[in-house]
Amino acid sequence: MPYEESPPQAGRRHARPGLAAWLAARAGACFFLVVLLLAAAGMAQAQPAPAFQAAFQVEAVRGTGWDEAAPPADGWTPVALPDSWAARWPGFDGVVWYRLTWDQPAEVTEVGLLLHYLNMAGAVSLNGTPIWRDQSLVEPLTRAWNSPRYWLLAPPLLQAGRNTLLVRVSGLSAYQAGLGPVSLGAPAAMQAAYGQERVWRRDLQMLGLAVSAAVSAFFAALWAMRRRETAYGWFALMSVLWLLFGYNQIATSPWPFASNHSWQALNTSLLLLFSVSYAVFALRFCERRMPRLEGLALLVAVAGVLDLWLTGSANLLTHRAVWTLVGGLTIIAVNSAALIHALRHRHSPMRSLAPFMALSAATGAHDLLVFTQVIDSNIYYTTMSSYGLLLGMALTQAGRFVQSLKRIENFNTELIEEVNAAKAELGVTLAQQHALELAHARIGERVNLASDLHDGLGGMLVGSIATLERKPEKLSAPELLAMLKRLRDDLRLIIEATGQHDGTRAFGELLVPLRHRTSQLLDANGIDCRWQVSNIETLELPPSQSLDLLRFLQEALTNVLKHSASRRVDVAVTRTGAELQLSVRDDGRGFAVDGADKGAGAGLRSLRTRARRLGADLQLQSRPGQTQLALRMPLAAVA
Repeated sequence: MPYEESPPQAGRRHARPGLAAWLAARAGACFFLVVLLLAAAGMAQAQPAPAFQAAFQVEAVRGTGWDEAAPPADGWTPVALPDSWAARWPGFDGVVWYRLTWDQPAEVTEVGLLLHYLNMAGAVSLNGTPIWRDQSLVEPLTRAWNSPRYWLLAPPLLQAGRNTLLVRVSGLSAYQAGLGPVSLGAPAAMQAAYGQERVWRRDLQMLGLAVSAAVSAFFAALWAMRRRETAYGWFALMSVLWLLFGYNQIATSPWPFASNHSWQALNTSLLLLFSVSYAVFALRFCERRMPRLEGLALLVAVAGVLDLWLTGSANLLTHRAVWTLVGGLTIIAVNSAALIHALRHRHSPMRSLAPFMALSAATGAHDLLVFTQVIDSNIYYTTMSSYGLLLGMALTQAGRFVQSLKRIENFNTELIEEVNAAKAELGVTLAQQHALELAHARIGERVNLASDLHDGLGGMLVGSIATLERKPEKLSAPELLAMLKRLRDDLRLIIEATGQHDGTRAFGELLVPLRHRTSQLLDANGIDCRWQVSNIETLELPPSQSLDLLRFLQEALTNVLKHSASRRVDVAVTRTGAELQLSVRDDGRGFAVDGADKGAGAGLRSLRTRARRLGADLQLQSRPGQTQLALRMPLAAVA
């Protein structure tokens, strides 16, 4: 019969053996004990009651053809049930008749008849009356090997004295063809025995497959949402392969194949692929990768699949047995390696599944012994052991869920602590930043004040000094007093511009005294200064911008006075649309224009700094006989 191995287990990559491992260890031990007790009880009840078994006389004869309707008259051989005819008639595929006779007491009453299994398809008649027949008695045979059957035999079917039960079995020697135990007795006892057989052979198998289908869908969804958890993906693949492989336990037809040989080739191929996916899952669950070992296992599985499908029907029995042993031993080896890993590594996530993998290894070994007929049975327990493995999976996930709940419950406390720590750190950072900003503001104010003093008072002092140097004897007291007043007015301009930031002022009003002072100063030094002012009557600017513009003009005119040796300077202040244009042009000796501040004097650096602060475009052109500074400042933001 086809061999089954344990269903896959589940897990997660970063599991810790906390609550889940503790629960898994104890639940696994209890479950393992229960399964052993149930298995012992199942094997005990699988044999017919001794009183009825002793009453049977069982004989068998080999039929002459697949379509044979009646058994041969001679050639009957005594046999014992359960019987597999492969040892008696090696290589025989066809029909074998089993004749069971017993003496019924004179008082004929209802009795129950239980046929535990037959392999693979058959028909039953009692005293010449047919009571049951499988759908197909020729290839493709009905797969009735794991289906118990029960009949209530009424008095009309029975006769006092000798009774004969004739069982026709159609089977293939490669798959342990033959007849299982037959029990005859009180209806209540036989009904109860039939219920037990049904649970072990059909109900638990179907339930295990249904749960495997649900688990495969669940973990496939988990893997789809968390692709980095590759163990989930391999577990889902394992579950699908196990579902297809385990379907052999309940399948009643080899569809879609035309023969049971193709069906068994598919079943063994699924076992090989399952063993490989099981090995890879165990590695991923332990957060391990062994590319060479994984590749070798896959190569062996592919070779086995090709061998099973390419070999002929005559050699399929041997090849199937070899590859079934390879797949089964691989799974047992994976279970054993996982148990050793769990014992050696205290924090291994495999510890939570260790009890269930031990159960899987035990049931797998039992089923291999059944497959090789070392144990005289045809009940396979790996499907039923899936409950323990699924319990391990559930407990592992439950442990993770409990840890998540605890973390959620403590989340508010942790969050408050983290927020308080962040607030304290932010307070320190803000205090440091505020101190730095104050220091930068002080430095900036000092730089601006120095620049204003340089461009304003410095320029006025330079002009006054130049006037004194040229004609000190011609200066009268009123003229000296006027110089001092101009210096006072320039200082007042600085104070007003730096101390008042709460409104705009008319730029034209501030420009008039500067125009007057600079014109007098330049005229006193022999420089003809001509002004052109237009369209600024309604122009209002913030004090800081007004001061920067005035200082720009003042510094430009001071440079003309100090360095140009010119005889004429033209100053233009014009508002054109949303732009203010300032121009200073002289006819002096000029100078080399350098685009960078490096190497330039303090005056030129001051001009460029003020232009950047105003957000204006400064253009400087100079050659002997003509030097021009042009400033273009947008007024849109001001408006």
